[in-house]
Amino acid sequence: MGHLRSANEIWETLQLDKIWFIPAAVPPHKGTREVTPFGHRLNLARLATEDVPYFETKAIEGQRPGPSYSIDTLRQLTREYGTGVEFFFILGSDAFVEIEKWKEYASLTNYASLVVMKRDEHDWPEVKNTISRAWPGYRPGSKNDVFVAPGKKNIYLRRVTRLNISGTDIRRRIKSGLSIRFLVTEKVRRYMENNNLYLKVRTSNPSTNPNILPEPLAPESIVRRISSEIHNNKAEDITILDVRGQSGFADFFIIAQGRSTKHVQGIAGKMRKNLSKLGIKCRGIEGEDEGKWILMDYDDVVVHLFYQPVRDFYDLEGLWTQAPRLDWQGNEAL
Repeated sequence: MGHLRSANEIWETLQLDKIWFIPAAVPPHKGTREVTPFGHRLNLARLATEDVPYFETKAIEGQRPGPSYSIDTLRQLTREYGTGVEFFFILGSDAFVEIEKWKEYASLTNYASLVVMKRDEHDWPEVKNTISRAWPGYRPGSKNDVFVAPGKKNIYLRRVTRLNISGTDIRRRIKSGLSIRFLVTEKVRRYMENNNLYLKVRTSNPSTNPNILPEPLAPESIVRRISSEIHNNKAEDITILDVRGQSGFADFFIIAQGRSTKHVQGIAGKMRKNLSKLGIKCRGIEGEDEGKWILMDYDDVVVHLFYQPVRDFYDLEGLWTQAPRLDWQGNEAL
């Protein structure tokens, strides 16, 4: 999401017609064992950008054999679209300061203007030093944020909003069982989950064959089991809201309360442990230290455990008055 936001800012400031996202088939700086298969990365890029009309994902690097080099891609684009089309190659300042390790880096500006995205003030001196070493013929233009050279494309320096979101951190969070909601689009999150990317799927009936992944439980079944677990741990006033079609990040909300913050903490701790034994894993939890409002992420089901006065104050049911309420009868839900 950080790269998408930055690309959008570049699109606005440079008034570009379109921005292409081009996943590398075989990144030269990584071994093939470290890289998610190209097809998955291409699909993830498409899902992340499909709702923005001027974003487009291209598979051209996957159509060439061997490592993916930017200079080869720019040459291919120039051959396909001709010299009448102006290209801008957008990259972060962290990648730019390593550009002297790239294949034929000095030739990049023969084919495209470089747009270097800066997120921190301390980036600029190192970026400018890199320009002076890698492209000694370049000089500052009429504005401080552009460097020019005769017969070459420009090098632009652009400040963008800093969002501390990275692919490395997202993969780490998935492997650690932490939630990635709001760090990626919901379509991307579901794709990662459905394709078992970065984390093995766990269900209540694990297969004896580790190469066969069992089907995940349906959201309705998860709602039943979570609601029963909450009830068994003496929670009070259990409410189930069906927010399908109204929420972009969940299908159901389960809301319940405890008599004290200690009681709420106890409910959360016991249910997380017991549900984990059934293969229903909590992807993330917030508010557990205070015990006033504990939010638990079970993918399509989000659990809100409140200390009773706090529940009255926030009145989630009042905020979701349009969501149907499902009957809760003892150990049976839905």
